[in-house]
Amino acid sequence: MGRKIIAALMFSSALTIPAVHAQTKTAPSAFEAQIADTKSSMMSNPGNALKSARKAAIIANAMPEEEAALAIATSQWLEGEALTRLNKPKEATPVIASALKTVERVAPSTKLNADLLKSSAAIAIQTGRVEQALPMLYEAYRIYGTLDQKRSQAIILHNIGSIYYEARDYPRVLDYYDQAKSIYADDPALNLSSYNNRGNAHRDMGKFGKAEMEYAKALAVAKEMDSPLLQTRILTNLAFAQYSQGDLAKAEKTTLAGLSIAQAGAADWEPFLWGTRAKIALAANRLPEAERFIRKAFKGVDLQSSTMSYRDYHSTAYQVFSALGRYKEALKHLAAFKRLDDNGRELAASTNSALLAAQFDDANRELEISKLEAKQAQRELLLAKSQTILRYTSLVLVVAFAVIGALFFAVVSVRRRRKAVSAVNAKLSHAARHDLLTGLANRRYYRDLLSDALVSAHENGDRCAVMLIDLDRFKTVNDTLGHNIGDKLLCHVAELLKQAAGDKIHAVRLGGDEFALVIPNIENDGEIERLGQKVIEDLCGTHSINGTSVNIGATIGIAVGPRDSDDVQTLTRCADLALYHGKESGRGQCVRYQKFMQVEADERHILENDLRDALKNGDLSVAYQSIVDANSEEVIGYESLLRWNHPTRGEISPTIFIPIAEEARLIGNIGDWVLRTACAQAKSWPDHVRLSVNVSALQVEGGGLANNIIGALASSGLSPERLELEVTESVFLDNHEKTDATLESLRSLGINLVLDDFGTGYSSLGYLRRASFSTIKIDRSFVKSATRGSTESLAIIRAIVSMAQELGMKTTAEGIENIREMDVMRDLGCTQLQGYLFSRPTESVSSKPDSARDIPAVIPFSNTELKRKAG
Repeated sequence: MGRKIIAALMFSSALTIPAVHAQTKTAPSAFEAQIADTKSSMMSNPGNALKSARKAAIIANAMPEEEAALAIATSQWLEGEALTRLNKPKEATPVIASALKTVERVAPSTKLNADLLKSSAAIAIQTGRVEQALPMLYEAYRIYGTLDQKRSQAIILHNIGSIYYEARDYPRVLDYYDQAKSIYADDPALNLSSYNNRGNAHRDMGKFGKAEMEYAKALAVAKEMDSPLLQTRILTNLAFAQYSQGDLAKAEKTTLAGLSIAQAGAADWEPFLWGTRAKIALAANRLPEAERFIRKAFKGVDLQSSTMSYRDYHSTAYQVFSALGRYKEALKHLAAFKRLDDNGRELAASTNSALLAAQFDDANRELEISKLEAKQAQRELLLAKSQTILRYTSLVLVVAFAVIGALFFAVVSVRRRRKAVSAVNAKLSHAARHDLLTGLANRRYYRDLLSDALVSAHENGDRCAVMLIDLDRFKTVNDTLGHNIGDKLLCHVAELLKQAAGDKIHAVRLGGDEFALVIPNIENDGEIERLGQKVIEDLCGTHSINGTSVNIGATIGIAVGPRDSDDVQTLTRCADLALYHGKESGRGQCVRYQKFMQVEADERHILENDLRDALKNGDLSVAYQSIVDANSEEVIGYESLLRWNHPTRGEISPTIFIPIAEEARLIGNIGDWVLRTACAQAKSWPDHVRLSVNVSALQVEGGGLANNIIGALASSGLSPERLELEVTESVFLDNHEKTDATLESLRSLGINLVLDDFGTGYSSLGYLRRASFSTIKIDRSFVKSATRGSTESLAIIRAIVSMAQELGMKTTAEGIENIREMDVMRDLGCTQLQGYLFSRPTESVSSKPDSARDIPAVIPFSNTELKRKAG
């Protein structure tokens, strides 16, 4: 819904009201009157504006030839604007293109030229061609600047802000609206757009209080403008912000106000207000009302082709129908929600890619200009030579003195041209070997530098070294603060590396957040250790970037040549293995390459190949271990556990092969299969027994998890409320925004989230708030030590149980192997228990624990399932 509102308000504020300067003196009064009518109805009734613009075109066609061109272009511009507002970008495209072609021919760099560029950009944005829109917006902004059109410049900044909204770069959205207000602050339409879109950005960042304040300002402007449609849209946003803060009564009052306005003059927006009322009724547990409201919201709507405005209401409908036990209707809305949610994520990803591409094009424009300058200089040199020869031939026929003068002139001219060509070639050579953003040597130059260092070390009996440096938490900076701050941080890191390197060591940016130092000559190992430690100390910690505090770390891998290798590729591989080992053992450290690292890498490679074979041969299987109620000891759920029976090594622990599957990007395939298999198995269990499935952090970040879950639930018929997903704290370490959105979408489907191994990692209480977990699992290490009387473990478990009770969560104690452990955990207040005392992982599923009856599970990964995924 937010995207459609932004588009409508952006276009509503984007139309420039004054007529084209070229027409104000010459256009007939009838044409001017028709244009004025078109503009006045553009915001409130685009359909009437379209008819009016076409009438203006008829008048323009009858005008004298010297006046008709610009008049027709003006009417086409307004026709294209109206079509765009009516969501007909395909029809608007040729109309705007024709007008733009005319104006660029007869009136370039005029206000109408800029207006048409802006309209073309709007169509490009609406059709997902952001990379084409940005240059047009920048050019329009430039033209408006030369004409001192401050309002139009502010509109351009609004449009660019809307692009970053699609990319979900909310801090940059707010920045562009601030810039727009500083340029032009006295326009109701612009102010309304600014307040509403700033509210949307705050809302999507979870700052609902700030969002409510912005929406209230937008509503005040909409009332002054006397626009029922805008009032109803903003009241919908305002109600959502109030609802999100838990003020249901206030949200209900706001929604009813919106409905009264909509019924009087904005009927098209009624469905979304009914959907908002359904959300409020559901939150107040008024299910019959919620069902009635949601049916009004979706009256006449095709669930398979509903628009983005209905996305959140599909989620509400799913929850309502699930609560009423109408799972068939619930799953239809669930599928529609996922379709729209995926479209939104794809739009954000493609917009981000387009923005990155645009930045890349800007960065490479200088290089392209340099190439053109070099070609021009060469052409001028050839021309100068030709002119010199001609001049020499002519003058030799006149007098020898003139010949000497001509020769002197030729020599000077040639030298100048050679200097110009040499300067341009030097610039090209430097650009080809250095990173455009940071100015450091690039990956291509790195290979040359390291090769020269190895050759020199071999010839002189010295040693050289390479340090590979990987920034920790940089991705989080990019995701939360935007690429602008990320780029400035990379430049800051480059400066720190250059200072640490000095004159004799080469600093390199390999790409992304990967850097390197090439050390041509080292005297002792202590020198390397000190340098590595200095780099870590310089990079780790908090840095101020444009007044914003960012926190990063660094991990370093070192390899020494020719001891570790005398080959560039192999030596780099050794340093990379050391870097990998440093990351695996805790990050924030400097690690020297050792031979065992290669052995471990080879072993991982062998197991990775064996794991791929296991997928083909059906050597993977799923087992189930019961979870029981702590008081009644009745089975309330089963946890699905992945098993690998290797043909020669026997059973391989998941702690060994799961990380390998994640590194090899096989975890998505395996996880999807486990999910489908387990859901199909759980369908046959008693209705009160839940299924718990472990989910990797990579599955959460991958973006397709919710889609796979919907497919598994739909194919098995398992109710979403019976499915639990277990995640560990590692899912929160990177990409907070995307992780939160994924987990929230899963929770909104009715699926329960379980925080596994709580207390063994970073244990931030913020995780519990951000993801709304239903259960916390206490790691078995705490269970063991608490049973042995550890006061620290007892205190930790008491704290976890107390906190869970306050938050309405259950607690599961893992690893219960004897009655003593069961009694201690029960006394401490744990509500659920799991462990060998009740059952080992089995394929025999029963509503009561009976370990003597259980046998090992044999539910293999089928070869047909692999073919289905691959095909």
